[in-house]
Amino acid sequence: MASSNDSFPYTPQLRSLMQQAGIPSFAALAQQAGVSTWQIDQLRRGSVLKLRVGAIARLSQALNTSISDLIATFSGSPPIERPDLPSTSKAARSESLTTLQNTTLQNTTLQKEYERLQRQVEQQTAEAVQACQRAALLQLEPLLEKLPVFLNVIEQNPDFPARQLVPHLRPLERLLTDWDVATIAPIGSEAGYDPQKHELMEASKTAVQPGDRIRVRFAGYYWGDRLLFRAKVSPVQPNDTHPS
Repeated sequence: MASSNDSFPYTPQLRSLMQQAGIPSFAALAQQAGVSTWQIDQLRRGSVLKLRVGAIARLSQALNTSISDLIATFSGSPPIERPDLPSTSKAARSESLTTLQNTTLQNTTLQKEYERLQRQVEQQTAEAVQACQRAALLQLEPLLEKLPVFLNVIEQNPDFPARQLVPHLRPLERLLTDWDVATIAPIGSEAGYDPQKHELMEASKTAVQPGDRIRVRFAGYYWGDRLLFRAKVSPVQPNDTHPS
């Protein structure tokens, strides 16, 4: 009948890692890593490659070791010390080298899969944040459109009572900056008409060609390098001057 040491030859290595990580028992390790006792037994048998990538990743985190080190420690046959034996035969050395190469390849494959899963989770998280921000920005569109106009009018007229509102609107400006939202152009500024980023106001939809001079009346916005919505503009008339 096989002894416990024969069945679980990698128990000393696992206990050493557990001691360094402050884990008192196999049951505690299973609970901390979120794995089953069967999966713990595979480590103790040196059969880590039977486990799924997720389980290997959680065990490496619980034991404070890298995935590659965990796999290298708990895969293959247990080392047997035979100092009195002559050097191994060529066939045995070749077999050992093949086993090592296969194990290294499996380790590399598992490490790449783990890194791919990490990138996928990070991408999904970023996409969820962007979807939330976009929904909020679309709800705020009417305010975003008028906000620069309000601020411009208030700042141009120091006696305007609404000037007191400016400090209360600054947090919204900071929020937009944090979200990488920026206006296409300042209110009242002139530019060449570009239908990709300019929207003619209802009363100005005739006789305006790309490149014609226009004035920005209501703000449009970029979100990063994407157009959120266009600025509303009107053509510049020959005698039209921007009010001071």
